[in-house]
Amino acid sequence: MIGKNSDFDLDVWRRFPDYKRYLFVFIALFIFLLIIYGNSFHGEWHFDDKENIVNNINVHLKSLSYPDIKNTFYFNANMARPFSYLSFALNYYFGGLNVFGYHLVNIVIHYISAVFLFLFIYKTLKLPILRERYGEYAYSIALMATFLWAANPVQVLSVSYIVQRMASMAGMFYIMSMYFYLKCRISDSLWGSGSFFVLCVLSTALAFGTKENAAMLPVILFLFDLFLIQGVSLKAITRSAKVVIIPFLILLGLSVFYVDFSSFLGGYNIRPFTLVERLLTEPRIILLYISLLLYPVDFRLMLLHDIEISHTLFTPWTTLPAILLIFLIAGYALYICRRRPLISFCILFFFLNHLIEGSVIPLELAFEHRNYIPSMLFFVPAAVLMLNLLDFLSYKKSIQFAVALGAALLLITQGQAVFMRNETLRSNLALWEDNVKKAPNLSRAHNNLGGEYFNRGFRSKAFQEVSRALELNNYPRLQQGADIEYNMGMLCLSEKKDDKAAFHYNKAISICRPGFMAPLYGMAMIELRKGNDKVALDYLTKILRENPYHVESLELLSFILLKHGRPESALRESQKALDLSSERTFPLVIMAEASREKGENSRAIRYWKKFMAKSPQNITAHLALIDLYSLSGENSLLTETVDHLMGIKKGRNLEDVVREGENNKMSAYQPDREKILKIIRKNLLRQIQDTKTEGIPTA
Repeated sequence: MIGKNSDFDLDVWRRFPDYKRYLFVFIALFIFLLIIYGNSFHGEWHFDDKENIVNNINVHLKSLSYPDIKNTFYFNANMARPFSYLSFALNYYFGGLNVFGYHLVNIVIHYISAVFLFLFIYKTLKLPILRERYGEYAYSIALMATFLWAANPVQVLSVSYIVQRMASMAGMFYIMSMYFYLKCRISDSLWGSGSFFVLCVLSTALAFGTKENAAMLPVILFLFDLFLIQGVSLKAITRSAKVVIIPFLILLGLSVFYVDFSSFLGGYNIRPFTLVERLLTEPRIILLYISLLLYPVDFRLMLLHDIEISHTLFTPWTTLPAILLIFLIAGYALYICRRRPLISFCILFFFLNHLIEGSVIPLELAFEHRNYIPSMLFFVPAAVLMLNLLDFLSYKKSIQFAVALGAALLLITQGQAVFMRNETLRSNLALWEDNVKKAPNLSRAHNNLGGEYFNRGFRSKAFQEVSRALELNNYPRLQQGADIEYNMGMLCLSEKKDDKAAFHYNKAISICRPGFMAPLYGMAMIELRKGNDKVALDYLTKILRENPYHVESLELLSFILLKHGRPESALRESQKALDLSSERTFPLVIMAEASREKGENSRAIRYWKKFMAKSPQNITAHLALIDLYSLSGENSLLTETVDHLMGIKKGRNLEDVVREGENNKMSAYQPDREKILKIIRKNLLRQIQDTKTEGIPTA
């Protein structure tokens, strides 16, 4: 029992009133999290961020009207995690796609989760069944366990990877629900009990609507009540069973009628493992999670883990020992549930909360963010053990000090690891280079790194990485091979190797990934370059029929419409594309040239200027503006643009620069070479004459 043999005051905090102790925790947590996550505020969009937020038109909230808010609940035409998507939509409403606001909200969510975790642990340790053993040192245990959880580097992906707000926000509502349930059960008044019950139900509903893994919450609340409020006994089990048996049977009956189990099991058709193989593999993954929580050094942490699938109990050989060890730990937790209910509950809490994502559902095998909820009570036994150790060493004050210093150094080390992990997450390039280094046999990591190299203009490196991805042929989903074939097609297309590009696009199409329209877009690009506009239009029509929000296809459609003398329609389609993704520049080019076609030169100039603000070195934009300024007689702006063009052509012959724009058949603006050269030369000549005139002395 903590503190019984010690004259050393382990819990100095009990000298202060509760509100001062709470205030210290809240302020210390806020400052600590702000320091270790301070470099995450400008981290780029990553991976699933693009599909779920950046390119998800439903969360691009324009007003706070009910229909617009309701629309945010849907993703790919299905209502999925509505409160997660609503939170992204509110971020978009107030700050667009500026990542700062999204990161700020994520850190606030993590902070609130930590605050409620502390309150829950502290109040739990004050329960009658635990008070004698832990109550005197409840504050110290809660403080240590909370800081160890909040500062663990395993939580970084739940906090700094924007889309994984789904995990952290579900965790926030989850621990709030547990805290309110606890307050409901210990309240002395009917009003207090009823109020906290309503808050518990509300938090539970919010958790369910944030992410599906919160479904284990009712089971956890049942066990919490049985283990830590009533105490495990035959009488308590019987009494509790009578309360839950009817709701359980109702839910079971509803699941039989409404859950399509054939469709559920059909999810394994796209996985490189079977249901049995997943069940055999997961115990090894659970042990991996435990080891990461206990030893979270940077070289072991990554977005995508390379997991060897367990095909039998003996391949790999660690499969059977992992299964036996999991059963042994769970069995031990049940064995000590009467003597050590706190430790028992914390162990079962970890394993049970991994059941949703770590058992039969055909998800990918491992992600670190899945530990956010399960690890919430993981460090409570560690905190108890540490305080017991301090008590045991009470006769050696110097050793006690060393242990306390070691705990402080552990927190500092974890904080530093969080900071370093956030440095990796600051850019897509750093994230995928890090992942390829740590998991070199994953096709997906190489493919994503190749895509990032391509976006940054490193084509040879991109080709090397995407080729490596194809060679490895190691995907968490069999149909993800289509992504890699598509990326290789894009690389070939950028090198104007259209036949090779078509080969890879067709391979991507043959893999038949549902809803994956990108290879058709690539084929449309090839046909357009060949001058087969009608065939290209057929591809685009098919894409937009399946996905009306495919931005690239809307852009290409607007280009074809402009090319065929339909500027009004081109304006409409390019505006749609721009509304979907305000960061894109090609719609501005279409809108500028469509406005020119309509004789609206001032409007065309405005669009080209917007384009130039995002691409100030673009040659075509300079030529288009020179043409427009000449038509509108804006000589000062014409001179300024000509001067800028002469500065960025980097020593190349002026005729070659203009010819390059003239020969680009995929450009919305096609310069008249002779006309543009004449305008530029005339302007340069006038500048020379003006300079000579300025040099003549006046009378």
